[in-house]
Amino acid sequence: MLQHHIGKSFAVCAAAFCAAALSSPLSWAQTDEAEPAKSEGVVSLPGKPATAAELAALDSEPYSRAVDVFVAGQGNPYASIRIPDIINANGVLVAMAEGRYQDTDQGQNDLIVSVSKDGGKTWSKPTVAASSKGATFNNPCLIYDRNKKQVVLFFQRYPEGVKERTPNIPTGWQDKRCIRNFVCTSKNGKKWSTPKDVTKTTKNEGVTITCSGPNPGVQLTRGKYAGRIVVPLNEGPFGNWTLAAAYSDNGGKAWKIGRKSEAGRGINEVSVVETETGGLFVVSRAWGGNLRKVAYSDDGGKTWGAISDHPELPSPNCQNGLTRYSFADDAALGNRGRILFSSPTNGRSNGVIKMSYDDGKTWPVSRYVGNGPYAYSVLCPVKPGVAGVLFEVNGSPIRHIRFAPFSISWLTGGQDNGLSK
Repeated sequence: MLQHHIGKSFAVCAAAFCAAALSSPLSWAQTDEAEPAKSEGVVSLPGKPATAAELAALDSEPYSRAVDVFVAGQGNPYASIRIPDIINANGVLVAMAEGRYQDTDQGQNDLIVSVSKDGGKTWSKPTVAASSKGATFNNPCLIYDRNKKQVVLFFQRYPEGVKERTPNIPTGWQDKRCIRNFVCTSKNGKKWSTPKDVTKTTKNEGVTITCSGPNPGVQLTRGKYAGRIVVPLNEGPFGNWTLAAAYSDNGGKAWKIGRKSEAGRGINEVSVVETETGGLFVVSRAWGGNLRKVAYSDDGGKTWGAISDHPELPSPNCQNGLTRYSFADDAALGNRGRILFSSPTNGRSNGVIKMSYDDGKTWPVSRYVGNGPYAYSVLCPVKPGVAGVLFEVNGSPIRHIRFAPFSISWLTGGQDNGLSK
C-alpha cells in the first residue's frame, strides 16, 4: 500500500485573527453588493480520460489501496484528526480536516490542509489553513469557484469553553459566546486569506449553533442561479435541527441565508449536490431513525421542499459523503447523470459507495469499499473515469484519514465506465 508521511512541522498559512474581530460583530457582509452570477452551462471534469492501464490498476477494492493524507501525532501536535473534506479544484485535489488538540468535537481545533496534483497518489505535507488560537474551528466546507478560479472555505468558530451541548448558548452574532461563521479563500489550496466573519448574514433568527456540511458545498452550473455558491447547513438549538443554506452570488464576498426548514424532522449533518435542472438535492444524517433524510430545493437554497426518509439509504449513526460525478448533457462523460454516495454500513466500519442515475431518487449501483474501520467520508470526482473517497479510519482516537481513488467501471462491475461511449 502506498504510504504518505506527514512532515515534522506545520506551517501556519493564514494570518492570525485579531482579538477584536473575534469578540465583536462585523457589518461588512451586509454592505457588499452582489455581482451577477455567471451562467456556465456544461462543466465537465478536468484532465484527460483515464487510460486502460489506469482503470485496470483501480479494479480492486479501494480500502486496500488507500494512502494516508492526515495522521494525528505524526509531526504535528494533534491528539486526533477528524471531519474530512475534499474537492477537485481544476485538477488539484484539496483535502481538509480538523486537527484537534483534544480528542473531542470542540477540542481547540485548527483546520489543516493537504493537496495532491497526481490524482491522490501522493499528498503535500499538511499545513494549517486557519489556526484557532485556543478557540475551536469546526466543519470545513470547501467549494471551488470556477468563475474566480479559487477555493472558498466556510466553517464555524466556537469560543473557548463553549461546546455544542453547552447550556444557554446565545443566538445571533453579537454576544462573545456566539458560535460564528467564517469564510476564507485560496488560489492554490496552500496559502489562505484571513478568515472573515459572515455570521450576521448567514445565521437565521433563533439559531444557537450551526454546522456547515460537513461535506463540500456546491457552485451551481445551470439554470437561473448558475454561478451561485451554496453551503448546506443544519441549524440548532442542539437536537432540534433544521435545514438551511448559506449562499453567495459573487464568489464569497457577500452572503445571504435561506429560510430554514421545519424543525424536528431529523435533519443533522448535511451534504448537497446540484440536480440536472440547476436545483439542489440534500442527503442528511438522521437524528433519530435509521434512514437518511433527503430534500430538494428549486430556488437555489432559499427554501426547501418536504423532508423525507429515503428507503435505499440506511443511516447508521454517522455522516455520509455525496458528490456529483457527471450531468446527462455531458457528452464527454457518456451523457449520463451520476451522483455518488458513501457511508459506513456496520456501525462505523465496512464502507459502501452507491450511485444514482436519476438525481437521487433511486440508487441501483452499490459496492463495498472494503472491510475495516470506516467513519466519516467525503467523495470527489478525480478525472474522467475516476472518482475518489477520503475517509476516517475509525478508532479511539481517530488518527488516520486516508484517500483512495476508484473507477466508475469498478463501481458498476464494468457496466458503466463513466466515459463517452
